[in-house]
Amino acid sequence: MPKIVDIESRRAQFVAASLDVIAVEGLKAATMRRIAAEAGVTTGAITRYFSGREELLLEAVGAAHVAAGLRMQRAVQHGANPLAQLEAVILQAMPLDDIRLREWKIWSAFRNVLPGKAGLWATNEAGYDAWRGYLHTLLEPICLDADSVRREASLLVALVDGIGFRLAAMTASVEQIEAEQRTVTADIQYYVQALTRRQARRWHR
Repeated sequence: MPKIVDIESRRAQFVAASLDVIAVEGLKAATMRRIAAEAGVTTGAITRYFSGREELLLEAVGAAHVAAGLRMQRAVQHGANPLAQLEAVILQAMPLDDIRLREWKIWSAFRNVLPGKAGLWATNEAGYDAWRGYLHTLLEPICLDADSVRREASLLVALVDGIGFRLAAMTASVEQIEAEQRTVTADIQYYVQALTRRQARRWHR
């Protein structure tokens, strides 16, 4: 009887292996041969499911964005009000544990090659569009008008990117990174509270 293969499961296995290699060794190291070794298969096993490295990397970028998005959707359910929901989502976007720090290292690895890779650029931009759209949704109950929503969303995207890529690039000790993560958590809480004060001042003008 022929063996039944779960195609989606096999594809997910190879995507996970590629992300593991990228997170630890960088994008250049993520050759088909190295990814196959990480997955414990031959390169031929991977090419049964992916046409080549480019397709596999496209799937990997998309998978990283999807995983982050699902965690944010779960986080927002714990917020008692729009402000708490916004704070929960922003903190979830930050590299404040090993899983999220790994994802930021992956995005850092991709960032330098995006301008020259149309497919990767488009996939990455689709992820950013979804992220900005989600922020707009969260900000609408807090901000006074559409212009405020747009401005605050732009500021938050820049804030998250700046802190995220900086933490991903740190080569400090575990203790130093954890201390920085605690500082970031407090800073984000301060930023969200300041957002409401900015909106209140605009309301009373």
